[in-house]
Amino acid sequence: MNALANVFIIGAAKAGTTALANMLSQHPQIAGMPIKEPGHFCTDLRPEVFSKSYRRLIQWDEREYFSQHTLTHRHIGFVEERSHYHRLCQQAQAQKPGATHILDASTAYLYSTSAPKELVHYNSKAKIIVLLRNPVDRAWSHYTMALKYGMESEAPLKAFMREAALSPAQWGRDECYLELGNYAQQLRRWKEKFGDKHLLIIFHEDLKNKPQKVLDLITVFLDLPTFVPTKVDALNVGSVPKYPKLNSFGMRLVAPIREKLPKELVRGMKKMMQTKAPDLDDDVALWLEQYYNEELAQLAALINLNLTHWK
Repeated sequence: MNALANVFIIGAAKAGTTALANMLSQHPQIAGMPIKEPGHFCTDLRPEVFSKSYRRLIQWDEREYFSQHTLTHRHIGFVEERSHYHRLCQQAQAQKPGATHILDASTAYLYSTSAPKELVHYNSKAKIIVLLRNPVDRAWSHYTMALKYGMESEAPLKAFMREAALSPAQWGRDECYLELGNYAQQLRRWKEKFGDKHLLIIFHEDLKNKPQKVLDLITVFLDLPTFVPTKVDALNVGSVPKYPKLNSFGMRLVAPIREKLPKELVRGMKKMMQTKAPDLDDDVALWLEQYYNEELAQLAALINLNLTHWK
């Protein structure tokens, strides 16, 4: 087959997409890209408009990255040039010659207004997997992640209310704690372009509690043989900094070289500097539940599924 991406995990962010991508990439006929989240089709999200702190965090230089003879693995990048995106597909297939499916797992696609239009133009037969998580839990997980990376300093309710006042929050400039949980309006764009036949919606809770059942559902959707992955990653093991001010300072120093550091060293630093994230406070949970009440009603009607397991 031509090196054409044909399977897309489009989000939601903080719903377990990395774990799912890692599991699917173990299938003998699915090849993952060197960049897990290339974000190529969200042409409305480009690094030149991102905040300085977000650009420092992702440390993305497209020209430098694609100057490599063999592309190294990294988590995220916003690949603008189509020729560069083709290289990701070509390397994915070269490293797994028997693959019939090439996987792009970019969480920005669900949020992006341009991605559905761009992607259907690229491959109208693509299969789209949407992994959804209770937006209340998703927002809390996102908040604790922002603390971990030194991107947030305010108390949770104040941070959520700050973003609620924006219209809307912008990817790469704001954290989008709330915006990324507005699944109904985001999914509507994808349904308009791909229809139900090419969309599979699965839930974070099912992936966490019944991963093999979810994988079996996905392989049927992709018309592939079932398989059992040899490694199943833990989902959303949240953490926060033990020493916030020191962590914020350290993140500014480490961010420019983070992608080049040995993974063992990064894991060791995290273990030393971070601790398990606290549980969601009841008052904050109530505020988030009220915020998403109408959104969840719209989502349930759109996908014709009962969402009472999120109540």
